[in-house]
Amino acid sequence: MAKKILIAQLLLLAILIVLFVAYLRTSSVPEVPSFFIASSTPLQMGADSFKEVSLINESVISDMDKHYIINFKPLKAQLVKLQNKQIQKTYIYFAYLNNTSWIGLNEKDFFTAASTIKVPLAMSIAKMEEDGKLKSTDLYSLIDLDLDPAFGDLYKVGSDKSFTVDELVQIMLMHSDNTAMQALFHVMELIGVHDPLASVYDAMGWDYNGFGNKATYIDINLKTLSNIFMALYNASYLNVSDSQKILAYLAQTDFNDQIMAGLPKGAIVSHKIGLNEKNKTYSDCGIVYAPNRPYILCVGSSGLDKKASNAFTQDVSKAVYQYIINN
Repeated sequence: MAKKILIAQLLLLAILIVLFVAYLRTSSVPEVPSFFIASSTPLQMGADSFKEVSLINESVISDMDKHYIINFKPLKAQLVKLQNKQIQKTYIYFAYLNNTSWIGLNEKDFFTAASTIKVPLAMSIAKMEEDGKLKSTDLYSLIDLDLDPAFGDLYKVGSDKSFTVDELVQIMLMHSDNTAMQALFHVMELIGVHDPLASVYDAMGWDYNGFGNKATYIDINLKTLSNIFMALYNASYLNVSDSQKILAYLAQTDFNDQIMAGLPKGAIVSHKIGLNEKNKTYSDCGIVYAPNRPYILCVGSSGLDKKASNAFTQDVSKAVYQYIINN
């Protein structure tokens, strides 16, 4: 009897060991989605096996495919032709915002930044607001050092006139006003920020080479300018609300002789001009909101007079818009 009991116990132990090994094997194997399990006839699986998995860009599926333009080679040829007509140095940068296509002609060459620095200044102000270091409703009284008649009319109100921070940003961007810009630089100094452009330009990939240890921000290139507008468009530096506000101000500027002049009436463009008539440097950069086909366009020149520069920018703007709309 004892021998039979021992045999039964050994059989039970063997069964338990087999079950335990089987458990270990099944529990150590990660679960694999059924549509990735190999079939004996893999070529006969069919598209139905992938019904639950999107393998195509979803924006294409949602009827955006007709707004995806891939071939920009003909447009580049047009822009090169326009550029070759100019004896003086010109710069062009284009980026199609529905995908990653772009065209650059001298886009990394530096030229005088002029009033283009007002956009990163506005972004720096907004970042300080987001960080709780100042409020858009804070009041600032103009001082004599702010008054700058070089561009804009705000200097005419004289010193001691008070404006909110947001009012100064609006005046600076919509009218490219130098007095508002100087006032905002002083606002930043009052909260301990003595180089408000550095953090913005750093985030945009600005190249400090050639400027020594201390950046002067006198020069810029179209690639950096385009990055600034890309950051606003994607709300990647500021939050959505602040990015929207800055772009809205830039869509209401007074300056329509460059990119705007090459577009149909009623076109919406958030852009910023830069001009230095002393050394004949002109630029215009921004986002053109073509219907369902927005793009960034930045154009500049060095050495052309203002009339010739405007005409060149208008021709470039018209060529780009027509290509975007008709393809």
